Amino acid sequence: MLFLGFLVWFLGWSIGVGRLLQAVTTTAEQEDLAEVAGRLMPAVGTLFALLTTFVITNQWNRSRDAERVIGAEADASVRLALASGARGLEGGPIRGRQVTYLHSVLDHEWPTLARDDRGQPQTVVALMDLQREVRDHACGPEVSDAVVSELANAAAEVATGRRDRLNLAGHGLPAPLFLLALVSGVVVCIEAVSLAVHLKSWVAVMVGGLVVTVALDLALVVAISDPFRGSMRVLPRPLRAVLDSLEADQFGEC
Repeated sequence: MLFLGFLVWFLGWSIGVGRLLQAVTTTAEQEDLAEVAGRLMPAVGTLFALLTTFVITNQWNRSRDAERVIGAEADASVRLALASGARGLEGGPIRGRQVTYLHSVLDHEWPTLARDDRGQPQTVVALMDLQREVRDHACGPEVSDAVVSELANAAAEVATGRRDRLNLAGHGLPAPLFLLALVSGVVVCIEAVSLAVHLKSWVAVMVGGLVVTVALDLALVVAISDPFRGSMRVLPRPLRAVLDSLEADQFGEC
């Protein structure tokens, strides 16, 4: 849908600009315009290519960072669940708090990540309850120091994973950067139309191909502009898998 929207918009005004130039300029003026456009086209095209490459690479890396952070958060939850099953430790209450916390993340906090990086109060409460449960059960006389250390580290990494996820949320593509990419794409299309306006109509096919490429690049920029929003957003599958395992008592009864 993004691509079709950009394509219709770019093709519409590009055709209008071409017809306008044909109507208001003479053949000699069109040749002069094409000569100037031909000299500027390599620089303008290179600028657009470099700019969109930078934006797409930057936003793609942010999406990969978001996937890595969510994976690390899920791994920490698995470690905590496994550590809660150690000998001498009553881990059921800990896993029960984990279920509550993960439900809060997936049901309440995740839907708001596209517009808010502050998190949800109920998720904060659920995380505090989980941390408190871990501390209370790690003080048992039969719990070894290694288990206590593993529980504490895993619980801390769960909190760190949430913090890193929130840091990535709510900060999409800066509007000035997208505006610069859009303007450069418009200039590329104007240059292409000016270059081909005095040539035969079959050249319009080449111009149309360039317009399609520009529209596709900008659609991709918008699609990956935010790791938690849009058609190419990051999904909470790792966290959902951990929650399903906990509810299925794969780590022990909650």
